[in-house]
Amino acid sequence: IYQRAFGGQSLDYGKGGQAYRCACAADRTGHAMLHTLYGRSLAFDTSYFIEYFAMDLMMSEDGECLGVIALNMEDGSIHRIHAKNTVLATGGYGR
Repeated sequence: IYQRAFGGQSLDYGKGGQAYRCACAADRTGHAMLHTLYGRSLAFDTSYFIEYFAMDLMMSEDGECLGVIALNMEDGSIHRIHAKNTVLATGGYGR
């Protein structure tokens, strides 16, 4: 799990709240977390959208994510995907 170089798991060097963390596939912990998430998703009725580009998140008035507006990279069509839960699996930043 990626952690900032200074401040650890807290904001403002211990004076703020809990810092958000992200899983990094380049390290072993992040890699294991991503494989676990994928493996567990196979046990449920999960839809995968391969080669879609997320253009915008659909948000409610109170800030809840309701889904995503996405571009299908194969045919150029735009889709509104409504979901109870939204997971953005991104990668390639800095490569």
